Amino acid sequence: MTVRSCKHCGARVPVIARFCPYCGEELEPSEAEVQQKRFGFEKKLYQTEKGKITVVKLSGAIEAKDARAIRALFDELEKDDVARVVFCMKEVTYISSAALGLLVSFASDKKLAQGTHSVFLADVSQAVGGAMSVLGILPFFAVFPDLKSALAALGIEMEEGKNESSAP
Repeated sequence: MTVRSCKHCGARVPVIARFCPYCGEELEPSEAEVQQKRFGFEKKLYQTEKGKITVVKLSGAIEAKDARAIRALFDELEKDDVARVVFCMKEVTYISSAALGLLVSFASDKKLAQGTHSVFLADVSQAVGGAMSVLGILPFFAVFPDLKSALAALGIEMEEGKNESSAP
């Protein structure tokens, strides 16, 4: 286990700790935490015979503090009158339970409005997918191993020369 020292009391603490277990002092972010990418997203809209489909590429650590940005994204999708949404999660390094709750709520609302799976997940990492499985929330989504297969299920072909990591 990798350790570091608390600058307040000098105790050796695990590198993943956010607070010193000995004195309670908040620890400065580790180098790994500083390098961890912040939450972000890109979206691309497709107009199809089945209606509007949006691909949203999520990235970084999606924490509870990002709830406002997540809600704003969902509001945009609703304003755009999107029938289906594909969330590509290939670059998601972490997702909090609060963010998962918002995602499930969005998927439930879309399913009620559309009457079928309307929210797709693609490229879910093993860690994020494992957490979702343990929480029992995967049935709220249509889950695909990669963006290409999710788009194919919706009748959209990826542009030639683009792979899952660069699309849409």
